[in-house]
Amino acid sequence: MSNSENLRIDYFSDLNKENKVQLYEEINSVINNADSLVTIAHNIELLKILSSSFDYKMDILLIRKKGLLEGFMPISIIRNKVVSIPHFSYGGYLGLKELKSSQTKLILRSLNRKYGKNYFIRDFIQLSKYYSENKVACFLKLEDDSESQFSRFSSKLRSQIRKAKKNGLTVSTSVLEDFFPVYVNNMHRLGSPHLPKFFFNEIITKYRNGEIEVFAVKKNEMVIGASIVVSFNNFIEVCWAGTYKEYNYLAPNMLLYWSMIKYSINNNIKTFSFGRSTKNSGPLRFKKQWGSEEVQLVWNYSKSKRFKIENFKVLSFIWRNLPRSVIEILGPLITKYIY
Repeated sequence: MSNSENLRIDYFSDLNKENKVQLYEEINSVINNADSLVTIAHNIELLKILSSSFDYKMDILLIRKKGLLEGFMPISIIRNKVVSIPHFSYGGYLGLKELKSSQTKLILRSLNRKYGKNYFIRDFIQLSKYYSENKVACFLKLEDDSESQFSRFSSKLRSQIRKAKKNGLTVSTSVLEDFFPVYVNNMHRLGSPHLPKFFFNEIITKYRNGEIEVFAVKKNEMVIGASIVVSFNNFIEVCWAGTYKEYNYLAPNMLLYWSMIKYSINNNIKTFSFGRSTKNSGPLRFKKQWGSEEVQLVWNYSKSKRFKIENFKVLSFIWRNLPRSVIEILGPLITKYIY
């Protein structure tokens, strides 16, 4: 599909094997010279892992100008719906230049023709006339060394980190078996279904072009909290984190997050993301106390959303009160279609 601006839209799924191999080099060039922030969602390896974990169809929308790749959008196809991208906070278009209004319309028309008028695109900008700005991300620009970073924290925050250490807590890199029980417990408490263990095993063992690390916070060798960070191109995000609520008085979250921040600095990462939150929420206040910057997320839809918060609260209440044995079976089945 092309227009008068000499732009052409192609799709990864329509290329032959030889052109697909060449495309990865072109995508890397766009990533290295992009005009906007590169997030973990723009690592094509994530699309492959989502595909192998959930049977989503992987594709990439490609914009070319005079034959050269100008930008791309990673997408998964879920029951004939385009999602960019599922189970993560970001997606959307990444290019050498910002999109013009005419180019945005070209992209949406192309998606409609290729896959039907059904899409959900996570981005930092408005692409569709149907969109939501209820979510924000929190980004912390990292200092060159951990001492400088620590000194920038408020005295209250530094005191809380020291408190966790005085309480005998320790943090170390860990394994999936330490993380997963904490994660399932935390999601159940929050009233949300959990992702399958198989998915986490896939991302830990198959992620490329960046790093995956599991962290565990312990009290006397007992795991009381855990997290997973994912990095790509000088950007790192805490994608999943949780603690056992009964130990929160020991301040495990403070030491856990500080350990992840130190890890990021030691690996020369420039931007630490605390992930997405609902505006004016408790989790958002926790993230902002670290000195992070609130960044607007825009979720673009193909049609108007008629979702009522009251319905969500009812479903969440029901899930929280289901037996653990039930949610362990149902959670992985449901989250394939909740993204």
